[in-house]
Amino acid sequence: MEKTEIFGIQFDNVTLSEAAELAMSYVEKGEQALAVTPNAEIMQASLDDENVKKALLSAEIVLPDGEGVVWAAKKLGSPLKQKVAGVEFGMECARICAEKGYSMFLLGGREGVAENAAKKLCFLYPKLNIIGVENGYFKKDGAENEALTDRINKSGTDVLYVCLGAPAQEKWVYQNRKKLKSVRLIACLGGSLDIYAGTAKRAPRLFISLRLEWLYRLLRQPSRAKRMTNLPRFMISVYKYKRKLKKNEV
Repeated sequence: MEKTEIFGIQFDNVTLSEAAELAMSYVEKGEQALAVTPNAEIMQASLDDENVKKALLSAEIVLPDGEGVVWAAKKLGSPLKQKVAGVEFGMECARICAEKGYSMFLLGGREGVAENAAKKLCFLYPKLNIIGVENGYFKKDGAENEALTDRINKSGTDVLYVCLGAPAQEKWVYQNRKKLKSVRLIACLGGSLDIYAGTAKRAPRLFISLRLEWLYRLLRQPSRAKRMTNLPRFMISVYKYKRKLKKNEV
């Protein structure tokens, strides 16, 4: 697959359908792959926190979940085909799992969210085999964590959705991936389970078409204001990175 590099992170230059096909190809081959879907906020976090960058670099599949990343790729001279939202990527993978008989395990959200997400996904795709669910409120190390990874392995699931919020989910997978030996596809999908369950809503199509999904989230959750300061920081970082690349070309 063609790659586009931003801050040393190699993004797959794919459409939504191509992204899902790429991800499921690992399941078909019996190989393990990690799929991450960083947006501008997470990309800025990768510059601030080396552990976040290590986690992103460890992924076999990196998808641009956000117009900010698409904008950055264009500014850096390597345009991406399109934004690939994690929630849509997860839906497309679920559809293929139902079609091909692959099993899934859902991890994340508050109590009951994963269960409701499973019910609604199975309603949409009646042949979907979700063989395990677990909320995201568990100790991320020690006996409780070991019990969870053991349960996931014993389930024999082909696909694991990890929805613990970014970048916590990427860090958790980076630390625990070697323990998840039976899983073929691990996908970090942020708040997707809440959307599947109906406890959260995506931005209206108008906001999405105008590339203002970030604004809708801010209006819905004013508490995100501090986090949103990462967006202008990301833009500044992109311009600095572009200058650095030009200097290296001389």
